[in-house]
Amino acid sequence: MAKAREESTLVPTQFRLAGMDWRVVFSETLSDLGQCDNDTNTITIRQGMSKQQTEQAFCHDELVHAIYFTMGMDDHDEKMVEGFSQLLYQYLRGA
Repeated sequence: MAKAREESTLVPTQFRLAGMDWRVVFSETLSDLGQCDNDTNTITIRQGMSKQQTEQAFCHDELVHAIYFTMGMDDHDEKMVEGFSQLLYQYLRGA
């Protein structure tokens, strides 16, 4: 089971995909909202954003990239990632 940060119920500090351990870390120096590193199985989220911005950065993009990498897909169509992630976020938020 993923461990969630206290500030957000949707953003874990770690999680597993297909038996692979992933970490979620926060960085004050990240210029993008988030970043997914397949080599280290690490998602980095910009620190200091609101709870909603943090959840959206995680669910809207980086988690989907991690899922695609786990599925063996290295070339990610950003339009597909964005559409998939928006629907995932709506589902997780109960919308």
